[in-house]
Amino acid sequence: MTQDIRQCLDDHPAPNRKFETALNQGKVTATDLTVERVGVSTRQIDYRFNEAKSHEGASDVAENLVRRVDYLLEPLAIIERDPAESQIQIRSQKPTQDGDSRRYYEMNVDGQGISIQRYKTTGTGRESEEIHLTRESFERVCRDLDEAAAPKGKPRP
Repeated sequence: MTQDIRQCLDDHPAPNRKFETALNQGKVTATDLTVERVGVSTRQIDYRFNEAKSHEGASDVAENLVRRVDYLLEPLAIIERDPAESQIQIRSQKPTQDGDSRRYYEMNVDGQGISIQRYKTTGTGRESEEIHLTRESFERVCRDLDEAAAPKGKPRP
């Protein structure tokens, strides 16, 4: 699977194009992906499950992601669970502080999939920022999203 992601990155067309590839448990999409020799940048990473998950299944995925994805700029934590909507929000535990602004990752998990964005907050509100990752980290995020989506008890490839 990693080789497939790597090949897709190598074959990715001009900057700011949609990236999409099917994995074992779902499909990953990156909006406006720009691929460079060492890294990638994107506005958002989405992962859609092949099969919808219950609230319990989505919670399992969220908990698995918090354990697995420990290589981003800030450690992640589950911030909020909404059982009525089967939604779980994950954010950076301690945002990166830069003067008056803070930057953090936000992941939203629901029964359909996962979305990842990066935000910057200032005194005037929050705005979406590009996610910058090395190619290796992007591949790893894709792999971890897919492995976190595997049903409990099912061997992970």
